[in-house]
Amino acid sequence: EIKRDFPLRLNLKGRKIVLRPLTTDDRPQMLEFAQDLEQDDLLFMQRDITQPGEVDRWIADDLEGRQSTLVACEGATIIGYATYELGRVRWTRHVAELRVVVTAAARGLGLGRLLLQLAFEMVLDLGVTKIIARVVPDQAAALRLFTCLGFEQEAMLRDHALGADGLTHDLLVLSFYPRQRQEQQCAHCGVPVLNALSVKGAWLCSQCYEAQYQELGGG
Repeated sequence: EIKRDFPLRLNLKGRKIVLRPLTTDDRPQMLEFAQDLEQDDLLFMQRDITQPGEVDRWIADDLEGRQSTLVACEGATIIGYATYELGRVRWTRHVAELRVVVTAAARGLGLGRLLLQLAFEMVLDLGVTKIIARVVPDQAAALRLFTCLGFEQEAMLRDHALGADGLTHDLLVLSFYPRQRQEQQCAHCGVPVLNALSVKGAWLCSQCYEAQYQELGGG
């Protein structure tokens, strides 16, 4: 079983960032986070997190175990999150969906990759047999992030997403099948990892990667 000690304190390119689970106290910060997102990020979210009621339901779902969310904070400001949600009906209980969003001002730090890696490790520990992500082709950064981590396109749903401008967009369904992949293990602590975080040729989990990164003077 994978254990993580939160809060996880990082130093990414000189910026001090803390990763921790979402709490009930984060309601105002999540609403402020939504205001900082670009319109393209907001258009295709599962929830309209600009609405207080949707944020309340999101937090309630976390507390009741229907999903789990990690937030990235810089000071008192939330600058990103990753969440996984388990299938809510009996015939999808073996499937988890991953989502990751980072504000424009926090991109280029590797934060999205670290958040996604942590969420992936947590999902893998639950024993799910399929992990999915849904993006539109216009979300180039998110698409690149998932595909670089080993997700593959499984389906394209044409004209499936309707934007606020009234235009339709294709929706890509990406998938990762843990049992059909040869799992790599962290060279330091041995937990299963995606083939994304490498230091001097060694694949590391997110936490060991950060520790090694700091030792090499990356912070």
